[in-house]
Amino acid sequence: MRIINIINNELITQQMKLENELERALNLNTIDTEERVKLCLETVNKLTEVHNNITTLKSYINKEVKKEN
Repeated sequence: MRIINIINNELITQQMKLENELERALNLNTIDTEERVKLCLETVNKLTEVHNNITTLKSYINKEVKKEN
């Protein structure tokens, strides 16, 4: 179970980093609008992937817990 906690923590860390990156990109005024939109959308896509991974891991954990009971 320790490895699952490590994976979960890693995913949460990735999510926090991406959220910070998105906030930074949204406030970035040194590049043109097109580049900023592109950067924000890329970051949102990465965030979506990490969020889906977290959801999948939680689903797996719940299934395993139910098996044990």
